[in-house]
Amino acid sequence: MSLNDPISRNAKKQVLPRIEVSACKFTQEFDKYSADCGTLFVYEEPNELQTTKSPPRIVTIPIIIFQPVGTVTGDPVIITGGGGPGSSIYIMDEFDGDPSMYYSGIEMSTLQNGRPLILMEMRGSGLSLANLDCPAITDLEIELLTTYPYKADNRKFINTLTSCANRKKSLGVNANFYNTDYAIKDIDTLRELLGFEKWHLLGISHGTRISLRYAQQYPEHTASLILDSIYPFEVDSYADMPEHSARVFTQPFILCDADPTCRLENGQASVTLFERFMAEIKQNPPTLNLEYDDENWTIGQKTLKISPELVAYALFNNSYDSDDILAFPQIIKDALNKDYVSLSKLISETIDMQNYTWFSEGAYSSYACYEEIPFSDVELAIENAKKYKSTYWDDLPAITLDRQLCKVWNIRPAINNIKNFDHSQLTVPVLILAGDLDPFTPTIWAVDFHAKLPLRNKTQHLRVWPLKAHNLVYDDKCVEAVMASFLNDPEQTIDNDCSVSGR
Repeated sequence: MSLNDPISRNAKKQVLPRIEVSACKFTQEFDKYSADCGTLFVYEEPNELQTTKSPPRIVTIPIIIFQPVGTVTGDPVIITGGGGPGSSIYIMDEFDGDPSMYYSGIEMSTLQNGRPLILMEMRGSGLSLANLDCPAITDLEIELLTTYPYKADNRKFINTLTSCANRKKSLGVNANFYNTDYAIKDIDTLRELLGFEKWHLLGISHGTRISLRYAQQYPEHTASLILDSIYPFEVDSYADMPEHSARVFTQPFILCDADPTCRLENGQASVTLFERFMAEIKQNPPTLNLEYDDENWTIGQKTLKISPELVAYALFNNSYDSDDILAFPQIIKDALNKDYVSLSKLISETIDMQNYTWFSEGAYSSYACYEEIPFSDVELAIENAKKYKSTYWDDLPAITLDRQLCKVWNIRPAINNIKNFDHSQLTVPVLILAGDLDPFTPTIWAVDFHAKLPLRNKTQHLRVWPLKAHNLVYDDKCVEAVMASFLNDPEQTIDNDCSVSGR
């Protein structure tokens, strides 16, 4: 069987699951750690649903296994998929850089701490096959971003997604087998094949749901959970979305006014300057020179009028990073003075992001339609979208679009009370990491979740970082020190010498 075969069916049924691993190519050049790269082979549908009418589809999932320095002294840590859902964890077929990108920020707590580190893609994402990616959506997004005035086009999105979904269906792919519950089965299959009795699960953003669901279904194999930027099952992200989106366009400017090195000498509120800038460019849009990579990874250049909607889109999509958030006020101040260098860079990087980000639109649909979209309070989401709508930002089109995804892909929602997470049954050690600037998985979600845990502040801890946003584990040595302390002994008071607020 060729791993590049999009259909991934064999003429006869194989004995699965199995794994194939060999030394990673990059270890020939970088030998800090030994590492094996490979593939997990599983069936798309469980054995009990398979028929004899056609050979069962085989799903292939890329993995990397890093071995620690010296003797293994602790249970391994596995990173449970990307965010989104639908985002890759960037296990690449042709490695073109330093492999430290895979362990940066968690090296001290894992590979330097006697613990193997395992990376595993979620089925449907990244280089896993079948892949539910829709490259035409990336092309459409870039087309819209580089057209004045910027405006989301739901009709084009739905038409493009429908074509993609129909193509996947024609190849025999059933998106109903690509969701959180099948992902955790893949994880435990890998554990069993590798011979581990227990391991620690590190989830980031949507990956925290994968970790939580695994601990719920396989507590005996869960040593602990590290939940970075937690996305609890019980939240209604669509109802909360408009309020959190609005923070992107106020919070950075409020923080700026509280900082003497940032605020203006005349005392004018920075958020007022932002609103003034957005009003000015609506009347007289500036023309900027943008430079970004095109679909062939060559430099593309374009001179483009800039609309307030495009500026808002660029700010929103760069709000995952705390440094970017804190830079927003200066970018706007410069632009008000007709210095557009930083704004041009920000928008160019936003366009670049469409090509660099490995995001599977089909996987987003299959996971979200299984566990989130059907369970949202649509009326409340619409009401909040109208409440927080501005002249340059409106969440209602996104809410409307996502409601159509489940029909396009024909996804059935979970029927196993996936949204009713029983916190009282979660008795494994837990470390929750949150950033106060995070608009996507806000701190209140982490605080509320932690308050419901039965062993909070004993073996279940919450750490909230000021002036930090989404995805903390790859960002800060202080975060890594707290992780190492937790993994070594979750019952102790976690090392808190660095600048971090504990709750």
